[in-house]
Amino acid sequence: MNYSDIFNNLTLSFKNAFNKTGAENAVIGISGGIDSALVSSIACAAIGKDRVKGFFMPYKTSSEHSYNDALKLSEKYGFQLDIVDISAPADAFIKICENTTPLRKGNIMARCRMIILFDKAAENKGIVIGTTNRTELLLGYGTWYGDTASSINIIGELYKREVYRVSNAAEMVESIIKKAPTADLWPGQTDEAELGFTYELIDNILYDIEQQHLCRNELYEKYDKESVDKIIKRVVSNSFKRYTPFICQSGIYKRSVIDENIFLNLDK
Repeated sequence: MNYSDIFNNLTLSFKNAFNKTGAENAVIGISGGIDSALVSSIACAAIGKDRVKGFFMPYKTSSEHSYNDALKLSEKYGFQLDIVDISAPADAFIKICENTTPLRKGNIMARCRMIILFDKAAENKGIVIGTTNRTELLLGYGTWYGDTASSINIIGELYKREVYRVSNAAEMVESIIKKAPTADLWPGQTDEAELGFTYELIDNILYDIEQQHLCRNELYEKYDKESVDKIIKRVVSNSFKRYTPFICQSGIYKRSVIDENIFLNLDK
């Protein structure tokens, strides 16, 4: 697999999708992590650095190295990076909600960032570009209407390991590639510790299910049964996050799935 070709394919695909929207700018939440780093590099290659607006949105417990990596990224690719501190609005919601767990606090932070990004998109005549990879989408490892909310998702077809390989091919900022994946929701938080599995194991199992079409018993022969069952259960139980809300049937008459092609082909 040629990962430079994948970078180029994603660049062309994004450029075509972006141009159809009529937007002037691409608005991206920059975390200092590998996903937003790859997304911003592709966006700059596709539409030019001057049309990419990056926003680093720290909470008061966010690590300094996340900001440093975000800054290195913007310097490497030349896009604008603004800082919007979400501590005050997030704390206001946390106070209202009361007795929040770390997970609930993380969801509040993610939704505060979503509000800011969509408002910045409106301010800059742009659209929000997503940074969620395929592994996260399948696991539901993201906040619904938070960090998973976007108008175009560039890396949604890439497993986490492929994000790294494409980033290596694109000569990504070294410190971003080397550090442990983290949402930086609280001091010391890492993705793999929170998930309970390494990304290597998760991606291997997901790949064998999706691409190799292995059945459950075949997976048991390669991996421990508990890991297989937990990952499958998580993919299934979080499936609702991958779709727009289910529309209930009224019984009036059969209606087709909403499809913009119907409207594009009215004159044919």
